[in-house]
Amino acid sequence: MALNGFLLLDKPEGKSSFFVVNRCKKILGANRAGHLGTLDPFATGLLIIAINAGIKVIPYVSVNQKCYDFELKFGEKTDTGDNTGKVIATDRMIPKYDELEAILPVFLGKIQQRPHPFSAVKINGKRAYQLARSGLIPNIESRSVTIFDLHILAQTADDTFKLRAAVSPGTYIRSLAEDMAAYLSSVGHVISLRRIRDGKFSVDDAVKIDRLEEKKENIGDILVPLEDVLDDIPVCFVSDREASELALGRSIDCGTDVESRDGICLVSSEGGALWIAAVKPERVLAPKRLLVCA
Repeated sequence: MALNGFLLLDKPEGKSSFFVVNRCKKILGANRAGHLGTLDPFATGLLIIAINAGIKVIPYVSVNQKCYDFELKFGEKTDTGDNTGKVIATDRMIPKYDELEAILPVFLGKIQQRPHPFSAVKINGKRAYQLARSGLIPNIESRSVTIFDLHILAQTADDTFKLRAAVSPGTYIRSLAEDMAAYLSSVGHVISLRRIRDGKFSVDDAVKIDRLEEKKENIGDILVPLEDVLDDIPVCFVSDREASELALGRSIDCGTDVESRDGICLVSSEGGALWIAAVKPERVLAPKRLLVCA
């Protein structure tokens, strides 16, 4: 039986998300694999990988908050905003702990942020980092993001601070770090970045890729079921007869009122089939997407 679900992986430094996903796909013998929210090659931490039918679930996964630990080094600005780029500006102004702590409330709540030029934002069909690497400066408009929490964890060097940020999806930590440095009349860049939480999932529950390669993990035990990822969507249970109607693309009357999230629900049959269905008036369920066959 094919494995279906989500793998919580602790991505290593120096590997792209694309490389890691393909490596896990090969190790697991999966037909398909994808991920929720990319991590830059220099970044580490939680990467949620969809396996087989998990790919179909990605559009329905609700993520309101991500959490990162990062180190901000003052005094140098790089073209990439991290330690993989070249230094393009320097400044002797290095803020003290109290000075940095004092300005953090400025960045809390809903703010306007311009994604970093070396980001995966698409501009006229091309990624911003592709344009930036070719020498073009992409014109990226500011967007609204939310910083739910931002605090200092430690001062790790005279010019370097480790912080933790809980943010909305689409927030760029490199841009946040540069904006914080600029607010303090300095420059800076991120020298380490680690995603510690993505939605309800924590890196504490993630597995390292070397343990997968060494076959030290029972995949059936560590794979998160589709239903657990979609646990904020109400579930409706139907009979195998009703399931066969859904399989033919027909709507069914489930005979009772059905709860929904944004007009959809998760439908589970006696035989183990799983659908995303639209909840119509008069207790009618219309199949939208078959996730798992019985």
